[in-house]
Amino acid sequence: MSDNIILSVVIVTWNTKEQTDECIKSIISLPEYSDKIEIIVVDNNSGDGTDLLLKEKYPFIKFIKNDYNAGYAPACNAGIVKSLGKYVLLLGSDTVLKEGSIADCIDFMENNSNAGAVGCRLLYPDGSLQGNCKKFPTLKNAFFTYLSLDRFNKDYDMAWFNYDRIMKVDQIATTFLMFRNDLLSVLGEFDEQYKIMYNDVDLCKRVRELGYDIVFINTAKVFHHGSLSTKKADYGVRKIMYEDIYRYYRNNFGKKAAALLPVLKLRLLLAAFFR
Repeated sequence: MSDNIILSVVIVTWNTKEQTDECIKSIISLPEYSDKIEIIVVDNNSGDGTDLLLKEKYPFIKFIKNDYNAGYAPACNAGIVKSLGKYVLLLGSDTVLKEGSIADCIDFMENNSNAGAVGCRLLYPDGSLQGNCKKFPTLKNAFFTYLSLDRFNKDYDMAWFNYDRIMKVDQIATTFLMFRNDLLSVLGEFDEQYKIMYNDVDLCKRVRELGYDIVFINTAKVFHHGSLSTKKADYGVRKIMYEDIYRYYRNNFGKKAAALLPVLKLRLLLAAFFR
């Protein structure tokens, strides 16, 4: 870490050139943006010219180009390792930051030493609310999720939460999640056995197990297009996603998780068929 850098923004991109460009533009346009904020982009071998655009348009960013799609967790870790900031913001490439989004989160972290990570309000492009806070899932929640029975998951999905106040939560999506860098060093960053899915759930779980809080900040706002890279995923990538899902439940619930396998296999087949 460096005394000169307060925040490192780590963005992983894969074939989202236009959105990544828009995201970076929104960061450097913020009133709170300064030379104390560094931007690190990790490109998972995009084929859409992302690397050429960013190198030409934003020569001041730290750019890491993978020669294959390493997955989200390994790519994030590569960016975190290069970070110098007191805080690290994991940010989706398909986001647009609004004024105060970074400043409000840093201010909260500075004044609340037990906050290990903070997230913000996510909005769809039309301005409607996008839920990004959840409780830690049980095996029952997994069945309801992957059988598309979300109406039975209202407590897990925190359907009762209006996102209208600051609140301690179990987990917040890494679409926008700011961590203490020294805490990430202790945790060992993301567990890379989770290449794409549930790496954020696992990381939040380990933050909480160390006794730190994860806090939702309602005043900070970010627009999020939503799962653009995932929508472009081929069968091979989707297979890795479902392997990650099963791995999380097996690691946390043991042999009982085997009952989830037929559901996940069916979901994968349906995803491939209707792609």
